[in-house]
Amino acid sequence: MPKAQWGEDAEFFGPRHALRESRILQLLAQTPPGLHLECAAGLGSLSEALAARGFRVLAVDASLKSLVVARKVAGSFIPVVADACRLPFRAGTFSSATSAETLEHLERDRQALAEFARVLQAGGVLAGSVPHDPQQWSAWDEWAGHLRRYSRSDLAQKLAEAGFQARVWDWGFPLVRLYDAVFLRRVNRRRLQIVGPAVRDPKLRWVARVGRWRWVVAVVRWLFNVDTLFEGSGYGVGLLFFAQKGEAPKP
Repeated sequence: MPKAQWGEDAEFFGPRHALRESRILQLLAQTPPGLHLECAAGLGSLSEALAARGFRVLAVDASLKSLVVARKVAGSFIPVVADACRLPFRAGTFSSATSAETLEHLERDRQALAEFARVLQAGGVLAGSVPHDPQQWSAWDEWAGHLRRYSRSDLAQKLAEAGFQARVWDWGFPLVRLYDAVFLRRVNRRRLQIVGPAVRDPKLRWVARVGRWRWVVAVVRWLFNVDTLFEGSGYGVGLLFFAQKGEAPKP
């Protein structure tokens, strides 16, 4: 039995994941809800949250398995199996888009950003996240299918080349980074040793069960909010970005 692919294990979405998605949602708080592209949607947690805020969401992912699971959990968005580098939509279709933990998986990340820009309307916004700092690379990145981690300057340059005016900054220091070092890396190392679903392993099954206790996730996520005071320090585990497509030239 093959190892599970990253993004297909629902039991591994805990307080770290919840905090990151909440920050992306905050970035879109002032964006009028319209037709929204979520790419790649994974198991649909961000798509569902966006739909609850009034966005009409098309959830794109290359994994049919992930989208099938997502539709079983929630059905308030439209799932579409597609390649982020060749989006099957007309230019100017969407007013907003998100790309959370996606670009690092793509060989042609510049092409994906160009596609996001193409399908966005002039003035449309793109919000998302990627892993930060190549020096934080670990075996977990390899298992997750990451091709790279980004520096702030590298991501900002790629966004600019695609036609976006963007802000890029790091998040997840010091508490999330400590959480990664003390807890998450150990979980991931154990996950690397397991073939098939994580629930086959007793310790991982216990971690998954605790991760479903909403009060535990809520408390840890609340503690992680301390890290917002240190965003932009340069030591975070990830990068957040908020970008706007340039206005179309007037005739």
